[in-house]
Amino acid sequence: MKKKQLIALGGIFVFLLLLVLIFENPFRKSQYQKKVDEATALFPKFDKEQVAKIEIVAKGETSTLAKQDGKWLVTSMDNYPADMEAIDELFTKVTEFDNANKVSDNPEKQAEFQVDSSGVEAKLMDANDKLIAHLFVGKNTPGFLSSYVRAADSKDVYIAKGYLQGVFDKSTRTWKDRTIFNFNKGIVTQINITSPEESVELMLDAENKWQMLKPTAAAVVQNEIENLLNSLSQLKTDDFAEAKELSEYGLDSPTSSISAILNDGSTKTLHIGNEDGGKLYVKSEEKEQVFRLFKSNVDNLIKKSDKLMENAPTQDTTEENTLQPVEEVSPE
Repeated sequence: MKKKQLIALGGIFVFLLLLVLIFENPFRKSQYQKKVDEATALFPKFDKEQVAKIEIVAKGETSTLAKQDGKWLVTSMDNYPADMEAIDELFTKVTEFDNANKVSDNPEKQAEFQVDSSGVEAKLMDANDKLIAHLFVGKNTPGFLSSYVRAADSKDVYIAKGYLQGVFDKSTRTWKDRTIFNFNKGIVTQINITSPEESVELMLDAENKWQMLKPTAAAVVQNEIENLLNSLSQLKTDDFAEAKELSEYGLDSPTSSISAILNDGSTKTLHIGNEDGGKLYVKSEEKEQVFRLFKSNVDNLIKKSDKLMENAPTQDTTEENTLQPVEEVSPE
């Protein structure tokens, strides 16, 4: 190709590139990005450290939480300790709310977006009951990845990321702390598992290996014990039971339990009661509250010895047919 042709092609390329830069401007920010960059917080003065009381109104019911002596309690539920992870998530969302994506300023459409009394109302107050943030959380957007939100003193409705009704309204899950146990699995030295069929005793040896002492001395699958301890040491409830006599839950004389003995001599024990609707009633010796766990979660704790032993004997479930087939004799 001649030099003049190369120069001509190069000139055409430069010309086309200039046209793209002029008309398309790929370096120009999109309108949405400009909105994001210029957005301001819906609650610019919000400071979670100043919040001392939270009121959530949803489906005609009010949940109240209060900070007392540095701890959050569900005051609408007998001052039960509150779920701190859930409260922190709520605070994070309130901090993140901004005016980047406005969808309406028409008060008549608030019911459509459920950012009125048909949605979830949240009030966050200081120690003197002064409002720090007051808002309504509405339904999901059509894409289900975001939700509608409105500051109570504004007619403007915005889109915010996440399924927010689940953050602000705990419904039957409640705002209670779901923790049953929270201890360091690394300081457990012994595990005792009792069931109607057997008693299993596991001990940590001098080489930090778990061994089975009962019902028979045997080596165990170390990963099985690790998984068991992972579940037990960070155990959370699937549900809460009503306050009744322990006998109604089968917890007055439980036939199944699991205990973890720590290196300081203290014990973490969980008793297992009756099953009801796929969940079992359970109780820690440390708490008055009766909890409920799905049967599968209980089965992960009340392990049988044959599931823990290395090279456990397998039972042949096939039955030998002791009857010999009769030979059919054909007539001559």
